[in-house]
Amino acid sequence: METYFSIEVSMFLTLLAAAMWGSWLQIQKHLHGYPIAGVIFWLYTFSFVLIWAITFVVAPFLLDRSILEISLENADTVLTILVGGGLMSMGLYCSLVVVGKVGLLLSTTISGGIGIVLGVFTSIAEEGLPDDRVAQALIILTTVIFITAGFVCAMASSSRDRDHRVKTESRTISVTVILLMLFTAILQNGWSMGTAAGTARGFAPVLTCAYMATGSFLSVLIVTGISFTLKKQWKLVFAVGQSKAPIWMSAAAAFCHYGGNLMSIYSMPALSATVSFLLGKSANVWTIFWGMYYKEFSNISRKTKIFLWSGIGLYFAGIILLGIYYLF
Repeated sequence: METYFSIEVSMFLTLLAAAMWGSWLQIQKHLHGYPIAGVIFWLYTFSFVLIWAITFVVAPFLLDRSILEISLENADTVLTILVGGGLMSMGLYCSLVVVGKVGLLLSTTISGGIGIVLGVFTSIAEEGLPDDRVAQALIILTTVIFITAGFVCAMASSSRDRDHRVKTESRTISVTVILLMLFTAILQNGWSMGTAAGTARGFAPVLTCAYMATGSFLSVLIVTGISFTLKKQWKLVFAVGQSKAPIWMSAAAAFCHYGGNLMSIYSMPALSATVSFLLGKSANVWTIFWGMYYKEFSNISRKTKIFLWSGIGLYFAGIILLGIYYLF
């Protein structure tokens, strides 16, 4: 009963979702002392409500049976998706919390590169490689290109800091840092774990997203709920006597984050989870574009500009490679 998008529409929606993912993190620039843990709590609370509201509205038109019946029949898949959603949200939470401890450069180069490799392998392990050797080569080539793009953009950020004479704490790539970034990448790989399971097993995309949102909400509720209770921070989280702007910004972020997730997941059957995951990595380009909007790359040297636009060019090269194959 469920209908899917064409390849062209699916590719457009996946790239649009990536733009939304690369945009909502800008909320960090407007918190004015509000805890990032509070943002994560509201982000996944609003996401849970939003996605299930959409699911209940569209289910009669997209599903041939009740949500309960389909879920019970695919209990193992539902459990995998729940765990994937929970791991993903914890990975995001950890990355936002520890990025200040290990530095954005290390976070991008280590965790980002490992995350791409893990995501591709997880998707392939669940759904297999395409039979077409050209498609196989494109997936490998695009993976290498995106990893390289991440390194080049990280070099641009480092060069920009030198141009602006920004004093940063000296950091070395210690064993602890590597393990920390590896742990974060493994947690964030929950995205590939959950979405690939739903796509490869023919589970309804709208329910895949709903259970991903449920797993994300439950894990964040448990972890942050315990923390807020022990630290007696619930009044701070609910912004009692303070501006509610961070809460409303978290609602907007939820629309971008899990609204993008819904578009991406619903487009996966046409593209495959592996290709969809790779296209989603273009979110990094939008993070850079927002950095330009906030003039983070103003008054930079020619060397920094070369790094910056080379990194952006590599991301677009990867997108174009996949697009040429699937569209032509």
